[in-house]
Amino acid sequence: DAKLFFVKKNRQLGELNQTTWYKGFEKSAGKEEKGELKIASMDVTDSAASVKVTEVYPDSTYTDYLNLLKLEGKWQIVNKVFTSKHR
Repeated sequence: DAKLFFVKKNRQLGELNQTTWYKGFEKSAGKEEKGELKIASMDVTDSAASVKVTEVYPDSTYTDYLNLLKLEGKWQIVNKVFTSKHR
């Protein structure tokens, strides 16, 4: 039940739940995107972690900040905050 937070074009807080977030990718599911993904940093303390991911595509760059918790032995994303800019 992860949440996705971002700043909308009108500079207001945007929020999506996991179901809505995934629906936005249904049409591109399974298609390879031309871009470079890398883990920029990771900080882990016991069963909590924060990961910064950068995604560079031909027309845009995204920076994701993921918060994860280790539940029942598996790491799960509990929320994501991102920003993007067009190149």
